[in-house]
Amino acid sequence: MEEEYLKKVVELLEQMNDRLKRIEAKLSVESVPTSSLDLLTKIPKSHLQTYFTVQSLEEATCTEVAEVTRRSHNLESRYLRRLKDIGVLESKRVPVSGSDDEWKGTEVKYYLGESE
Repeated sequence: MEEEYLKKVVELLEQMNDRLKRIEAKLSVESVPTSSLDLLTKIPKSHLQTYFTVQSLEEATCTEVAEVTRRSHNLESRYLRRLKDIGVLESKRVPVSGSDDEWKGTEVKYYLGESE
């Protein structure tokens, strides 16, 4: 009886060890710095021009990106949000630039994340 109990405990410990190894493997993959090639494979082809525009401007609003790419503001807005969702870009709200009026509001600036 005791021997069966010990076998069962060993079996459960081995299963837990296997699960732990799988979890560690997943965590180590995500903690590895992203290479440029890995980053480019993450970005849909249609969004590359938007990404490179933000990269060249260092920090840009949707309107600024649309002026450079010559695409619609609406399309660029969707592309920028998608790039943010997949973790390639980050964003922050800042007061509208060049306005003397305090009530002008804020705008969203997009920039490359820390990992890039």
